[in-house]
Amino acid sequence: MTDRAGHGDGEGQGEGLDGEIALTLTAARAHDGEIALVRLLSLLPGHWTYRHRVSASRILLWVRAPAGGRPPRAAVHAALRAALADPALRGWLPDSG
Repeated sequence: MTDRAGHGDGEGQGEGLDGEIALTLTAARAHDGEIALVRLLSLLPGHWTYRHRVSASRILLWVRAPAGGRPPRAAVHAALRAALADPALRGWLPDSG
């Protein structure tokens, strides 16, 4: 389900969205997925539209730039690197597979 701002709760997953971000929890003392998702979203560009699926140890986030434009892969990775540098997301790493 998506609200008017285009923010999703994971229902329908990434259908119609571009750019997937997958993160996996790697440290036992890190915050669980729901808390980490809120922190991650606060650090990513606010003008992206997104949907997500989250568990205690995994976050899947699909993003789309305004007006349906695809965010360049480099921009997605740069934003993710910057967000993961924040101490609040210590213990979360991009999913390699």
